[in-house]
Amino acid sequence: MLWQPGLDPKAVAGLASTRTYPLRSSFRPSYNMAVNLVHQVGRATARELLESSFAQFQADKAVVGLARQLRKAEEALEGYAEAATCHLGDFMEYSTLRRRLSDTEAAQARARKADQRDEVVESLEALRPGDVIEVPAGKFAGMAVVVDPGVRATREGPRPYVVTADRQARRLALIDFPVPVRAFTRMRIPRSFNGRNPQARRDLAAALRARTHNLTPPPPTKGKGRGPARAGRPRHADEEISRLRAELRAHPCHGCDDREDHARWAERYHKLDRDTRTLRRRIEQRTNTIARQFDRVCDVLTDLGYLEDDQVTPTGARLMRIYTDMDLVAAECLREGLWDELTPSGLAAALSALVFESRRADDAHAPRVPGGPVREVLAATVAVWGDLDALEREHKLDFLREPDLGFAWAAFRWAEGAQLDEVLRETDLAAGDFVRWMKQLLDLTDQVADAAGDSALRRTARRASDALRRGVVAYSSVSE
Repeated sequence: MLWQPGLDPKAVAGLASTRTYPLRSSFRPSYNMAVNLVHQVGRATARELLESSFAQFQADKAVVGLARQLRKAEEALEGYAEAATCHLGDFMEYSTLRRRLSDTEAAQARARKADQRDEVVESLEALRPGDVIEVPAGKFAGMAVVVDPGVRATREGPRPYVVTADRQARRLALIDFPVPVRAFTRMRIPRSFNGRNPQARRDLAAALRARTHNLTPPPPTKGKGRGPARAGRPRHADEEISRLRAELRAHPCHGCDDREDHARWAERYHKLDRDTRTLRRRIEQRTNTIARQFDRVCDVLTDLGYLEDDQVTPTGARLMRIYTDMDLVAAECLREGLWDELTPSGLAAALSALVFESRRADDAHAPRVPGGPVREVLAATVAVWGDLDALEREHKLDFLREPDLGFAWAAFRWAEGAQLDEVLRETDLAAGDFVRWMKQLLDLTDQVADAAGDSALRRTARRASDALRRGVVAYSSVSE
């Protein structure tokens, strides 16, 4: 600090000794910044400048630790590969064959399990009240009569409600049916049967025992698959497994005496290699993030005609003069002429949707807005944003928020000449919030006047600015 009369040495010492706080960049390239940079230095140079930005420096700094981990992992991979070396041949190739065989066998086992579950579900869905079955497993295994098939019981599959031969009334689950089940006889269920009534359960269980006394239940059904697609899938998997086993046996390393020792090192290699690939993807995602985001912004601008052959078009020149967070929405509204026929107060209301952000995002009440052309323009503005939001999603961007109509009535009434207390009563705004949002609206109104060129909209924007800049709004602007 330079010395000057009246300088307090204690205040200087306090500043010098205060704790420091980390600087974290919140910078990201906007649409307005993109067209201005491309106009001034070209797209290639602009990208190089962004790669040298503080934000990119911080992003790259975060990669340093990951890069250190990657180097260690790569060194370990070399060691594992060396430990798995076999004098008979390429053991890593042999290990890859083993992993493919293991994965194929596991996939086939999962497919068979899924097929068997489907067959069990199909057999349970075919049950009807009165069917007599043999529950193949579980606590209630044995003879049972179906009271309710329970097809729509849960999303986990049918849950039949049965009465067993030992007078138990229970709703079963898929875990009780490891194999498909089918009815081998039928019996009548009394219409008045109530499973909570012990006497009703005893009577039905006695009838079940009498019905099955001389009957032998069929053997459990083995899952055989359904249809050609399911029948073909195991055969194809079996052929692949047979082929891989033959390749393993024919590989030179298959006869190595230290095969299993090499295999342990090879498994460590494959596991670490999988983790290393994940680490590389994380590093790639964090490297040159600002420049990649700039490229996406430029792609959006090119699709909209603001850039052409990496040059700013006359339409893009308008965007160069608009600095709001909703710059692209404002530029599109200008291009489509949405504001051309509005009055100064109507223009103020329309522009307010691009600067105002409600504090209560969960407010369920629809905001009050002026009627007539202003309401139509506000609706069209939201539609413009919707199209741009879809385009942003295509390019993996998320810059533009939805226009907020919560300040439109206040802006309209203030531009019409209403008093401050009247506006505050009608809109439920604090005076400080009103002034803050009005100053931002004034800033955007002046930007629109500059971007509109020599047109009627320019003159309307100037009149809107004059109408807004009065009273407490004008005083706060001058005092600052």
